[in-house]
Amino acid sequence: MKKLLYSILFVAVSLSTFQSCDKDDDNNDGNNFNNEISIAGTISNLSATASLESYGENTDGSFDWDVTLTGTASENVTIYFDLNTNSENGLVNGTYTYSDTREAFSFVDIYVTTTNNQNYAPVEGTVVISSSGNNTSIVFNLSTQDDDTVITGQWTGTFVVSDESDN
Repeated sequence: MKKLLYSILFVAVSLSTFQSCDKDDDNNDGNNFNNEISIAGTISNLSATASLESYGENTDGSFDWDVTLTGTASENVTIYFDLNTNSENGLVNGTYTYSDTREAFSFVDIYVTTTNNQNYAPVEGTVVISSSGNNTSIVFNLSTQDDDTVITGQWTGTFVVSDESDN
């Protein structure tokens, strides 16, 4: 009888362990990058600083903010995001989706250029912005319309802010 009781107890403990692991996996969004971009499965590292540039108010009352991420010294990749938000003071936390017209929480252009001069212009997917203090996180899951190239990644760092009137 003791063997049966210990066997049942062992199975119960084992099942609760596996169930707890499954629950942890449910919160995984599939994007485990750390300052990296993946273009069709090829991963490149991104610098911890990025450019944020204001282009002012759009005709619909949203505000145009452009972000440029670059690769580290050994990675020649550039990602340019043309984002529109509802704040003249900078990017707002939220999910930005493609739109062919400028409106809050949209992107109208994203360009990705790689070392071998491959150029991509995704028009599908999401860009998620979240800020805490001086750090901003950008998580992107994109694809191109013409050849379905998948471009995903994550960047966390600080912005070097400029205003288009500075140019």
